[in-house]
Amino acid sequence: MKFFCTAKRACLLTMLVWLLALSATYAQSTVTGTVTDENNQPMPGVSIKVKGSNNGGTTNTNGKFSLAVPANATLVFSFIGYRPKEIVVGTQTQIELKLEPDQANLNEVVVTALGIKKEKKRLGYAVQEVKGDALQKAISPNVVESLTGKVAGLTVTNSSDFFSDPKLYLRGKKPLIVIDGVPSTTTDMWNISSDDIENISVLKGAAASALYGSLGLNGAVQISLKSSSNAAKGTTMSFNSSTTFQGGFIRIPKAQTQYGPGDAGEYAFGTGGPGGGGINDFDYSVWGPKFDGRLLPQYDSPIDASTGKRIPTPWLSRGADNLGNFMETGLVTSNNFSVQSRGESGGVTLSDTYKYSKASVPGAKLNINTFRLNGNLNLSDKLSVDGSLQHTYEYASNLPRNNYGPHSPIYNLSIWGGAHFDIRDFKDYWAPGKEGIKQRFVENWRYNNPYMLANEWKRPYTKNDVLGFLKLNYKISDKFDAHVRTSLNTYSLTKDEEISMDIYDYDISDRGGRYRHNEFGMLESNTDFLIKYHDNFFNDNFNVNATLGGNQLYKSNREAHAATTKLIVPGIFKLDNSTDKVLPTSYKDEKGIYSAYSSIDLAYKNRIFLGMTGRVDKSSTLPAKNSTFFYPSVSLSAVVSDMLHLPKAINFLKLRAAYAKVGSDKIGDDGDDYDVYNAVNSYTTGSRNRNLPIAAYPSIIDNPNLKPEFNTTYEYGVEARFLNDRLGFDFSYYSNNYGPQIFTQIFSQTSGYTGIRLNGRTTQRRGFDFSFNATPVKTDHFSWLALINVDGGKDYLKSLPALADGSPQLKEGRTPVGGRLDNYWYSDWEKSPDGQLVMNADGLPRITDYDVNIGNQKTSFSVSMNNTFSYKNISLSFLVDGRFGGITYDRFERDLWRSGSHPDAVAPERELSNIAYANGTDPRTMLIPGLKIVSGEAKYDPDGNMLSDTRVFAPNDYKVDYQTWAKQYMAAWQNNVIDKTFIKLREVVLTYNVPTAFLKNKFLKGASLSFVGRNLYYWTKDKTFGDLDTYSMSTGDTDLQQPAQRTYGFNINLKF
Repeated sequence: MKFFCTAKRACLLTMLVWLLALSATYAQSTVTGTVTDENNQPMPGVSIKVKGSNNGGTTNTNGKFSLAVPANATLVFSFIGYRPKEIVVGTQTQIELKLEPDQANLNEVVVTALGIKKEKKRLGYAVQEVKGDALQKAISPNVVESLTGKVAGLTVTNSSDFFSDPKLYLRGKKPLIVIDGVPSTTTDMWNISSDDIENISVLKGAAASALYGSLGLNGAVQISLKSSSNAAKGTTMSFNSSTTFQGGFIRIPKAQTQYGPGDAGEYAFGTGGPGGGGINDFDYSVWGPKFDGRLLPQYDSPIDASTGKRIPTPWLSRGADNLGNFMETGLVTSNNFSVQSRGESGGVTLSDTYKYSKASVPGAKLNINTFRLNGNLNLSDKLSVDGSLQHTYEYASNLPRNNYGPHSPIYNLSIWGGAHFDIRDFKDYWAPGKEGIKQRFVENWRYNNPYMLANEWKRPYTKNDVLGFLKLNYKISDKFDAHVRTSLNTYSLTKDEEISMDIYDYDISDRGGRYRHNEFGMLESNTDFLIKYHDNFFNDNFNVNATLGGNQLYKSNREAHAATTKLIVPGIFKLDNSTDKVLPTSYKDEKGIYSAYSSIDLAYKNRIFLGMTGRVDKSSTLPAKNSTFFYPSVSLSAVVSDMLHLPKAINFLKLRAAYAKVGSDKIGDDGDDYDVYNAVNSYTTGSRNRNLPIAAYPSIIDNPNLKPEFNTTYEYGVEARFLNDRLGFDFSYYSNNYGPQIFTQIFSQTSGYTGIRLNGRTTQRRGFDFSFNATPVKTDHFSWLALINVDGGKDYLKSLPALADGSPQLKEGRTPVGGRLDNYWYSDWEKSPDGQLVMNADGLPRITDYDVNIGNQKTSFSVSMNNTFSYKNISLSFLVDGRFGGITYDRFERDLWRSGSHPDAVAPERELSNIAYANGTDPRTMLIPGLKIVSGEAKYDPDGNMLSDTRVFAPNDYKVDYQTWAKQYMAAWQNNVIDKTFIKLREVVLTYNVPTAFLKNKFLKGASLSFVGRNLYYWTKDKTFGDLDTYSMSTGDTDLQQPAQRTYGFNINLKF
């Protein structure tokens, strides 16, 4: 009985609990809604909390949410970089909310070295971020191009050539590329899809990237790819499609069309080769007769059946724009489909990007497909696993060569080709009846039919690239976290050349065809662990974050090369189809670095921050006794606006300073990527002499006492925001001191060697970078955001070690200690005291016997300005950037003048000289302004300092013929040094975002349409046909290059 009473009470109690729970359930209501940003775009991942409780959730990838809340609840909406909002639910069941940006907290959390996220205000060094969204509208062939002008201090040198690698320079040096926290020393970035990028964080100095070791000597560009761990709960699909066309030239070399090929005004076609009875008809210049209808035997003149000679036909210009007619409209398409899904136990991201490019040069196409799988799994409350695997397949049918030589269409059409033919008549490039062995063109000795090059000199390129990592995370306690990670970056690459018979190049003078096979392989593996600790002390006034970790880097490279001599059978491209024996060569290397590192960040009252790092590396590259080296970094920052009472207009003010001394195991020139075995000499085999194998020993003496070189860097900066965060700037000044560097001390070859490797050379780069942002206009429907980036720097030679006899070295070549490293030393025109040219008796200017400093080769400073205007659902952004200063030698101008093709080489004096040539009279028609020496002489020391000058001058009256004037004066190096300054309208994007209300209850959750343009305008200080973008950071001269074009198209983005 007692049992039944107890059971009854239990049943009643259970029913009471059910009733209470039921009543509580009915007391709650479900609220749904959408959260959008200032551009009316859905915001995924917005945190929603019921005020005063732990109940809450997040918006899904479409910005939508559904939440059960009690009556009269208050919901708190928050998202990093936006002002939080509180909404009293009341009787509402549907809430449409727009969050406004909070400039004070924008970019508050940034990704630093080793992928560690930190509050930006805690950092004592410069960091600047680019969000992935900024790279996914105006998609470029290589994502690096899209970074141009977006980060102060980061310079991208782009090339107009097809499938060329854009180069990155951070504060004047090449930075480390880091992908998902793992260094990638060999990536060319073609394997990274812009659609997969979450954000890019640029660590600008050695203090910021010191934890990456010697690889981070010059800063780092960190790329964080999209991860399911950062996605909102639920499943979303997206499709991003971009199509752009390359049409309309911003610069293309133009040739004059009034005079044809030949020399001294004479030309007649025989066979287009030696011994053919022609006049100046092979290996010709464009100094022939004027196109005036005179009768001349030409390449297509009919042949007299009785004499076998060509019947003269009217001499007319037929190729007004041969290069332009040869070029085609280029095309770049990119299509990405991605799926992200996240639940309670983890998530997964699938992404596939297919990119297709068709070059403006016929015959060249590029296909790239990148498939990526990323996932994370929560195995328990403390243990989780992250992983990523990516495969990229790249195939190019051909890689055109545009630099100087008979393999270049610019060389064959614009420079040396002439206008006596229309290139469109030569699309059938084989001579009838001689297919496979004889090309059809206007000359048969040096020049090639460009269509022949496009179709019969194939340079196929095939690459398979694999990138992945696996990471195990463990939460030891509330204060300790740890992870272990291993990563793999590997590729296999095949580059062939299939050269048909009758193609001429400098190294194929026999026109016998060639087959060249090249294989490359690379494997790079990093295995690391990291333990993180964080805690607060003294009533949370003192904060500590510390790390302890280690890394093992293994890297190997392998190469194999083989090539035929003349082909036996035309059109068969195999190594065994060689007239002579094939002698293959190969190369391989391996490198390892073991590292241990630690960091500690201290914070006092969230106002003053001190960061310190230390790292020890043991490298296989250096001599064993000096292969282990340590390097530290220290940074300090103070938020002054939290410490002092500043004027109301100043919302935020931070001062910072940083020091780092980062070691490097690099041995060799700056351009060498793999100097693995240079510390110790060894024999090189594989060559032959008189068909006997030989071994060669290096001419540089190795040095067992070599030590690592260091970059000691100092950086000072200030960050500020004003007027309710409507204005802000970030300024840095830095000094990077490289040395004592490992360099080669040259000495006399009579010793049997040419030099020895030593530590001792020191150089310095001083510069600044400055970023200014503003919101000039901000209303409910309209906003104007502006970002201006400015940077500049100079490189100096600071010291050289003493010579073997103890005497000091005061110069390196022509550069004195303390001088600029990018000085351009060359001979110049000799001048009179008042600056006039001094002439020789042949009518041409005299050239100095010594070199002079013409100027500095590298860009002095860069400026970019990005403006974004938004009105309701429409936004317009445009980016203008320019680089100022620096000089270079203009190859286009020089070659066009010396060939006779320059568009200005049509003065009346040219025809007068031609008439004089024909009549045997004096052809000298050109007088170069200057002075001739009547008596006396000037004497100079080896450095060009004048010792004495007794010259007496008179006005120049020595004339030269027009052809000599053009080839030896106008084409002279001294007349073709130009300023590198240029400005480009780099990017324009007009976007329409389909309103969220329109998409309500439709399968589409988001949609946008953008019209894009790149490189729409190009201005240069000096006249040039080249694209100076390529050469702004180089110290060499320009070369012929593919004409630069405008790009325009559209982008469609859909979310499901």
